[in-house]
Amino acid sequence: MTTTTQLSELTGDYVLDKAHTRIGFVARQAMVSKVRGQFHEFDGSAHLDGDDPSKSSAQLTIQAKSIQTRNELRGRAPA
Repeated sequence: MTTTTQLSELTGDYVLDKAHTRIGFVARQAMVSKVRGQFHEFDGSAHLDGDDPSKSSAQLTIQAKSIQTRNELRGRAPA
């Protein structure tokens, strides 16, 4: 069974579910290894307009102080 969702059916306001969302990054260090990290404090929301996608918008706020790289020299290490 195949279900098709029309774009207009998705119109509405949405908020990030922090319990199921991770905001992370990967950066190369000296082109040899990868540095991984994530942010623990963030909020996000979106408004989707399925009839006119140009009227859709999204907002994401990340608290830089919540960075976690698990390395004291780079960013906060585990407590």
